[in-house]
Amino acid sequence: MAILGIHDAHDAGAALVEKGKVISAVNEERFTKRKNDVGFPVNAVKFLISQVGREDIEKIAIPWYGGSALFARLMPGLEVKRRDLWRKAAKKPSRMRMHLQNIAFRLVQDQNPKPFWKFMGTHIGGSILSRKLEKMGLSRKLVFVEHHVAHAASAYYASGFKEALVLTLDGAGDGISGSVSLGDNGKLERLAAFNASASLGLLYGAATLACDLKYSEDKGKLMSLAAYSYPEQIPELEQIVRYDEKKKQLVSSTGIKYEFELAEYIKDHLLWKYNREALAYGVQRYVEEQVMKIVNQFVEETGVRNLAVAGGLFSNVIINMMLNESPEIKDFFVFPHMGDGGLAMGAAYLADFQEHGKLSGRQISDLYYGPEYSNIEIEKVLRQHARRGLIEFNEVEDIAAYAAEEIAEHNKIVLWFQGRMEYGPRALGNRSVLAMSNDPENRNKINIIIKRRPYYQPFASTILEENAKEMLAPYPRPNRFMTVGYKVIPERFNDIVAASHIDKTTRPQILGKENELYRSLIAKVRKITGIGAVLNTSLNKHGMPIAMSPEDALWTLENTGAKYLAIGNFYVEKKEK
Repeated sequence: MAILGIHDAHDAGAALVEKGKVISAVNEERFTKRKNDVGFPVNAVKFLISQVGREDIEKIAIPWYGGSALFARLMPGLEVKRRDLWRKAAKKPSRMRMHLQNIAFRLVQDQNPKPFWKFMGTHIGGSILSRKLEKMGLSRKLVFVEHHVAHAASAYYASGFKEALVLTLDGAGDGISGSVSLGDNGKLERLAAFNASASLGLLYGAATLACDLKYSEDKGKLMSLAAYSYPEQIPELEQIVRYDEKKKQLVSSTGIKYEFELAEYIKDHLLWKYNREALAYGVQRYVEEQVMKIVNQFVEETGVRNLAVAGGLFSNVIINMMLNESPEIKDFFVFPHMGDGGLAMGAAYLADFQEHGKLSGRQISDLYYGPEYSNIEIEKVLRQHARRGLIEFNEVEDIAAYAAEEIAEHNKIVLWFQGRMEYGPRALGNRSVLAMSNDPENRNKINIIIKRRPYYQPFASTILEENAKEMLAPYPRPNRFMTVGYKVIPERFNDIVAASHIDKTTRPQILGKENELYRSLIAKVRKITGIGAVLNTSLNKHGMPIAMSPEDALWTLENTGAKYLAIGNFYVEKKEK
């Protein structure tokens, strides 16, 4: 019997876990084509039901119950409007409106008294959820899991560690902005919780807004921009949030909570003094320092040196690189869907362990949890598009070898669609755009024809595990999920220059044997060029979710400057208009 996890806020999604093993997981955006979609994930739940059947779903785990959850379920339009503001799809609020919203946020930000908010969220919010689930034939017991407990569970149960220190940090959820827990033989014990009124995640997000970037989606751009600055310290950041080692608490002198008002505060007090690149650098380094203070203190106190992390702040691969390289850490794991989009899986993991007591003891090896399509289904869609004169295609005996030759011998940019869709924000070789990593012009070409990223934002790489040590140093451990930055060995930088950053780092997927078809493609590239790596970025147009279906892949081909697509056993070329 499986546990169904459902997250119904921004980046909504669902996951199925049974006896410590993930069966399937997907986020609603892949169905609706609205990036980081908000609300009850009807389509994601329907897909998961199709994987096991209603009768095999035992309980439903919900990773969000506090004040904001209650308001969002009572008035779902508010959450949609908030997300639109983050994405700059709505008019920016006036200063007066920001101030009024900040007052409202401060009244409920720490959600005290917590028993009251929990009662309201689980009873009123739970009633709303139950009615929606009943319409889908899912009258089941709801198990509510606190936001940061779900984050912690996602990191701990996926890590494979029996004993681990578990750190979560994000903007805020259920009244807190982060937590430290101890995982021991399947059980999680909380050691510290940080009030939502002081948040490293909120600081980073507000700094992103202050630089005229999108709050939730563009934090990676701020991280990338930091590499373009000379070193700069910004002591004023201590007033916004800092870690107090005596109190074991994040504290704030400004007391500002609402992300837009905090962004205006940063503009007024910091951006007039520091340029945009210097602000990005200062915020990046400052947050790194605060995270390291937390980790070092709890490693010293507990003696536990395995570290697992989750929460939106850990989408920052440079912070993760710092932790990965730390001599204080014996082993390190970042939950790959670290933001709120991964909460459904965390809640399902925890409820499953509580129900069945099964701890896998093995780290997850891949994230291929989504829909897949047969060659028959793919060919049907291809023929429809071919009849409209949009494409031509051929069936190929060895699609990996054929695509590798196109990439390595002819330096083509190829859209790559195979197998089950990846779970989370990274393309890991099943829904990818691939190109040679040693041609710096490929980065510019992909930016122009598909991505339209700013100049300072790099692309990622996939490197065969047996070639990683000769390209990356230090190399403490492999990373399968593009969640950690690595420094590139200077002598090999030109081999992956198109998939690296100005600071000589890359965000690699270290590929083992978990995806044999993708592995065979890169092995063929290595045979032709001597380079066991490719540039790998997600198969989607800028602003759209990663492609899920053959239709999505063809839409991307036809609505961008891309020309070639390897999908199933078929190689597709777009006809010139």
